[in-house]
Amino acid sequence: MPQRAVLLGLDLGASKVVAVVAVHEEDGSINVTGTGQAPTQGGLNRGEITDMEPVHRAIVRALEEAMNTAGQTKVDGISVAVDGIQFKGENLRDSITISTADRIITAADRDRVLEQATNACKLAKEEVVLHRLPQIFHLKGQRDIRNPVGMFSETLEAEVRLVVAPSTVVTNLELALKNAGLVGARLMYSPLASAEAVLSREDRDHGAVVVDIGEQLTHMGVFLHGTLFHSAVIPIGGSDFTRDLEIIKHLGGISAAERIKLRHGTVLYAHVPPEEAIELEEEGRTVPRRDIAEVLHARAAELLNLVQAEVARTGLMHEIHGGVHLVGGGALLGHLPVLAQSVLGRPRVVLGRIQGVSGLAQATGNPFFVNAVGAVKVMARERAEVRVKTERRISFMDRLRKFF
Repeated sequence: MPQRAVLLGLDLGASKVVAVVAVHEEDGSINVTGTGQAPTQGGLNRGEITDMEPVHRAIVRALEEAMNTAGQTKVDGISVAVDGIQFKGENLRDSITISTADRIITAADRDRVLEQATNACKLAKEEVVLHRLPQIFHLKGQRDIRNPVGMFSETLEAEVRLVVAPSTVVTNLELALKNAGLVGARLMYSPLASAEAVLSREDRDHGAVVVDIGEQLTHMGVFLHGTLFHSAVIPIGGSDFTRDLEIIKHLGGISAAERIKLRHGTVLYAHVPPEEAIELEEEGRTVPRRDIAEVLHARAAELLNLVQAEVARTGLMHEIHGGVHLVGGGALLGHLPVLAQSVLGRPRVVLGRIQGVSGLAQATGNPFFVNAVGAVKVMARERAEVRVKTERRISFMDRLRKFF
């Protein structure tokens, strides 16, 4: 296996396609060398392609820009972060009897119980499985096992999460990538990419929530024991905040409302002096900044209450010791983490920061690149795991040869 690899990560968002090219170095480090982005111009709606041509153009433009910046002509791996209003997850569990005489669990036993749990899911015929994620295993008399292979037990029980999506939606996404020349691209559920980008291993182990506030949707994932335990799509995004401002305050159009939101927006209206005003030059009038903040606060409180309800559904509310991490462009709304601390009742709510990656600051320090970078990090981690297994196997064979 090559020790150095060029990896491409993409994020198919509602308003734009984001691309990241990174080099996975021999020492294991990840260096971002190229970035690109291009607007989808309405071709994607809530994670589903509604017009293939503008999506194709956006993928090609973002790809070309990233590859040209990186000075690369080919890549060794492609992963694409996707999500949509019809994506959903389900937790399943099943158990098997270990039939061997010594009752030592093998990798085949582990795979068998996972497959059996998967088969218990009554998926609609038009849905496909994107991910089958082992959560935790249980032995007879011993619970919460990360990896049961090599352990003794008469039975093996597995808890697993499936992430599924309509086959038509998935096929059209794959077709758009194929038409853009990205043959062999792998689709990845965006909460997994977000978590890979911003969560430390400690956060994932001890319970953490990632909330990705996009243009049209908010995606969230609850992580525990190092893996995904719950995920949800909330039909509220940054564009809803903007529309609220225009509908309620008539700021001169959606574009003007977006500018005001970005420049003057805050969700803590009580912190805004009553006399502070925003001048609407084209309208020839002013509007109190506190009025703007009240509108944004109402929508933010609605969104955060829905996030809280999803976490409460898991029964893991008191196991979230790794904090709540806000990512995506919508997370930049003024003082949102402070409001989230109050609504969610969590002492640690932070803006998610990309970890473990160096290189171009426009990617490593930009919330819009979180999912694309996360997709790259997943590929790099998987390549490193394969390398370790290969080295261990070679080392084992070398030791055996000494006895012959």
